[in-house]
Amino acid sequence: MTSWKSAISMFSGVIGLIIATTTIVASKAMSSPPPTIDQARSAIARSLPLIENTGTEWMAAHDCNSCHVVTFQIWSHTAAAAQGFPVDAAKVAEWTRWALADAHSDRYWFKLRPFAMEALKQDGVNQETLDKLQPMVGKIYTSEKLYLDAMVAALGEEDFARQKQLLVKRATLPNNGGGPDTLAQLLLGRKSGSEDKAVADSFEAVRALLLEWQNPDGSWNADGQLPALRWDSEKEMNDATTMWSLLALGSGGDEAVVRSRERALDYLHKAGPGRTVQSLALRLIVAHEFGNPDQAETLRRELLDLQNPDGGWSWWQHEASNAFATGQALYALGRTGRNSGDPAVAKTWGFLIDTQSADGSWDVPQEAINTRARKLNVYTVWGTAWATIGMLQTLSPAAF
Repeated sequence: MTSWKSAISMFSGVIGLIIATTTIVASKAMSSPPPTIDQARSAIARSLPLIENTGTEWMAAHDCNSCHVVTFQIWSHTAAAAQGFPVDAAKVAEWTRWALADAHSDRYWFKLRPFAMEALKQDGVNQETLDKLQPMVGKIYTSEKLYLDAMVAALGEEDFARQKQLLVKRATLPNNGGGPDTLAQLLLGRKSGSEDKAVADSFEAVRALLLEWQNPDGSWNADGQLPALRWDSEKEMNDATTMWSLLALGSGGDEAVVRSRERALDYLHKAGPGRTVQSLALRLIVAHEFGNPDQAETLRRELLDLQNPDGGWSWWQHEASNAFATGQALYALGRTGRNSGDPAVAKTWGFLIDTQSADGSWDVPQEAINTRARKLNVYTVWGTAWATIGMLQTLSPAAF
């Protein structure tokens, strides 16, 4: 009986110690002051050299913008300069010229997709010709010559000659210079203010190319690494690219941009919500910037409801927080007017400050974002850039 009482007493003591320790830790966490702007700036300052080194090595080794490296290198450093960080302007200008040149490089491939066939039908191409083209739907042609030779074989010289212009237009897709996502990133990361004429002209050419790639229904199709991400559906993926493209074109512009924006907004009005945090963040920004304040407030609440207890976000809800999704959510909050004075922003800063690695990066497991294993985990670099851009966007006052 005595040993039984002793065991109960010991067990009660252990439970009491656990409860007391948990209470102390919880009390400490509750009483911890929110992170300061200086702490956030220190985290950003540590990440920028890593982003720079990765980007410059990528340019040398791969000779392409990619949709997750060079454009984000430029974007993050341009945003950092706008927030007063000691960024080498000459380097950023050189990266920008390099990226713009790559964006205009030989970059086309050819593929008749189902929506292209529908567009050809709307263009007035007769059903007999469309039937002849049907066996080519979905096939990839890596050069214009290969595509045109296949067209001649399918249609014959005379029929092909009548339809050539439309057939090339509807099947042309982006290649090495990057797709709509890459072009949108270049435009979103563009330095405001003075540029020399050559750079300004190159940016306008990028904008024109983005307009050219808009589908007849007002959408844009994802390219590059985007199809490998964990989207709920192909439509959600293309809807996200459409929103990035719309934001990159901005609220102003000439008549062509205005028409493009109207078509994109009409398309998005009919689109579903999507399941990823990226989709929700984008819908929030679009509602905020294109005049739907009630919807924007609803979407902001939805986004905040998905914030994990640690302060971060996951690509899909109910998963572990990561810097990729957290950076995108933070960017959306910043684009819609929230900054360091907002408790949710401060909580997010705390998560990012606490989880940053010694080398300035944030580790992002590739399985948290993508659908297939890769030898090179690009998501740590990509996520580090997003975390940096998100923090920059929410510095007070927001300057970018």
